[in-house]
Amino acid sequence: MRGLFEHKAWAGTLATRLLAGFATYAAVCVAWVFFRASDFTIAARMLSGMFGGHPHGDAILTTREMLQIALVTGGMILVHWFLRDTNIETAVTRAPPWIVTAAWAFMACAIILTQGNSNAFIYFQF
Repeated sequence: MRGLFEHKAWAGTLATRLLAGFATYAAVCVAWVFFRASDFTIAARMLSGMFGGHPHGDAILTTREMLQIALVTGGMILVHWFLRDTNIETAVTRAPPWIVTAAWAFMACAIILTQGNSNAFIYFQF
């Protein structure tokens, strides 16, 4: 897709890049449904729920869990946005050692404190 539009004047604007990023994120979220659901009937119900088909359904997540998901997702989008024109190796070599150490310590603590059961990881479903 990038090759089709890279020479257009509107393709490099911030609004276009944000829209393309959110469209890609939305497409990936929809595609994840088919990996998570055990059959197409459940996938159709999940997609219906994602798009407002169950306005009075039972709450699955607590407010704390939704906030945690929002923070992690926002952080991932922010990191990907800042690294869109480089790679992680270059960013790590440019960063001061204390930032790299703090990032590793934060990630290790987050894994230890928020671990769930082993079947939560999508690749364990296959």
